[in-house]
Amino acid sequence: MQSSLRVPITAFSGNWLMGSAKRGIVSEVSLMGESLMIRGKLLGTGLAAVAMIATTAAWTPGANYGIHVGSPDVKTLGQMAFGPGNVLFIGDNDGAQILAVEVNDAAKAAGAVNVDGLDGKIAKMLGVPVADVRINDMAVHPASKNVYVTVTRGSGASATSVLLKVTRDAARPIAEVPLTSVKFSTASISNAPADDPNARRNARSSTITDIEYADGAVWVAGLSNEEFASSFRRFSFPFDAKMQTTTVEIYHVSHKASETRSPVTSFTVRHINGAPYIVAGYTCTPIVAFSIADLKPGQHVVGRTVAELGAGNTPTDIVSFTRDGKDVIMVVNNRRPLMLISAVDVAGGKALTVPDVEGIARTTLDQPSGITQMSDLDATHVVVIQKGANGLDLKSIAKSSL
Repeated sequence: MQSSLRVPITAFSGNWLMGSAKRGIVSEVSLMGESLMIRGKLLGTGLAAVAMIATTAAWTPGANYGIHVGSPDVKTLGQMAFGPGNVLFIGDNDGAQILAVEVNDAAKAAGAVNVDGLDGKIAKMLGVPVADVRINDMAVHPASKNVYVTVTRGSGASATSVLLKVTRDAARPIAEVPLTSVKFSTASISNAPADDPNARRNARSSTITDIEYADGAVWVAGLSNEEFASSFRRFSFPFDAKMQTTTVEIYHVSHKASETRSPVTSFTVRHINGAPYIVAGYTCTPIVAFSIADLKPGQHVVGRTVAELGAGNTPTDIVSFTRDGKDVIMVVNNRRPLMLISAVDVAGGKALTVPDVEGIARTTLDQPSGITQMSDLDATHVVVIQKGANGLDLKSIAKSSL
């Protein structure tokens, strides 16, 4: 007998679903908003029993996946991306690993989230001068819509990292998320560059420059110790022992050369015209499209440079979302205004192979200015970190205004 059940998406682990499918219990799973519609055989005890299993099996895969309760040994907390359910992926450059940690966040908030003087409030909370606070990355919890930030406190050998949560609670908007007695697993990066603190640019700090989760895989951009250093790594999740690496090459318009050692600074994964792409940005500022179908393990792939946004600039964030029924890609720059490009134009853009060519069209947004980071918040808003009168502010901005 085939029946159906609708439960919150956070109630199930991927392993529970895979195991149930193998046993013939689950035949179909589909996404409906923040819920999963599950169809299959309900053996003996019916819907109530399956619902009970669902709500208690948030993340309980077998030991073969290396997931356990404890305190992960991480050295740095950098780039982040949320995956299925409550799983947050965090890059650890110094430790050359990806941490997957279950973040239980039952709060379900809606609407804008705004905190003026975010860096100052973080400094006060941590008991350090604001100059000793560096916000590394932010990510939005897919269910609660709270904003998570990784922060480095101090510098040099004494620097430490913390994970913080920003909520809509005006009285206590910022709280530390302790990484003790948590469910976690890690994936090692076996081809990380050597750590050389005395180098002018320590390549180890660019092992992980950005992270995205898409279609069951954790994508990691950064440098490797291979001959062609710029790479995309891919890990299946739940983590297994396999790390797949594809080295990449691009034509750099303003540098007038092909390059294999410049890392991606930010990227997004987007399905365009039914096909998955990685849209990546590099310093000085090529925007490059990679078809995921081409990023095969062990291969060297030449990306398709589709735009040049200008020399002396770094894209600090690339975010894709739908606005007015159209797929758009927003590029956050450190020395130039926000730029909006069409996802369709990225997919169809011709490869730039000669200097002094700008490529596909872009819309330059002079306002809002001073944005350093951006994340997709919900159907109508993005959330940004923006330079303000009192330091760095966390602000929600309507997509319709961009």
